[in-house]
Amino acid sequence: MNYQMPSSQKNVHSMITDEQLDQVIEAISDGRYSWACVLILRFVGYNPLHFIPQRTYSRLMKEQSQFMAAKLELETTVNYSINNADSKEKKQNFNNLNSLDKCEPKPGNFQGINVPFYLKSSMNTLYSSPEKDIQN
Repeated sequence: MNYQMPSSQKNVHSMITDEQLDQVIEAISDGRYSWACVLILRFVGYNPLHFIPQRTYSRLMKEQSQFMAAKLELETTVNYSINNADSKEKKQNFNNLNSLDKCEPKPGNFQGINVPFYLKSSMNTLYSSPEKDIQN
């Protein structure tokens, strides 16, 4: 099946937009050369069925729809995983900040020495002098 294009047609570069060219390049880089040919024919303004059999065209359309569905599902899964990981990380960071605030000891003054508040009562019982007991 040979088809000759008249030389009076417009330049192909001006007929294909950048987005369409990106689609063709993506199909080629994915190894879907037949689909790239279908895209080029469509974008230039030809009906692909004039150049390839109906059965082949139908198969390519089916493969493309399956490819796009799988690609969409993969993107959705990846986006969900990223969002879920981000929310878990934010929650973990928030919990870490809260636990740091709760565990940080509050300094108290015990005979001129900065002693954490939670040790102050222990120090009183350990180092209490008999003179203080008599005074109290």
